[in-house]
Amino acid sequence: MGTHEVTKSHLVAGIIGGWVLVALVWLIFGFLSQNYAGYLPLLIAYAIWTVVSLFIFGRGLDKEMASSGETH
Repeated sequence: MGTHEVTKSHLVAGIIGGWVLVALVWLIFGFLSQNYAGYLPLLIAYAIWTVVSLFIFGRGLDKEMASSGETH
């Protein structure tokens, strides 16, 4: 397996891990406050950050891989 696949799999694992943590925080604090809707902005903000970070860091990874001469 080349470096490209390893780097991309770490990116996907980071996104999935982040969503699991955010969902747990939402469930725990929503349960404690008995108001799940009050924590919806947390989910929305993280969803926006996920998309933005994919554009920022995804491009950086692609440029880095292109400059290193790695091919698929």
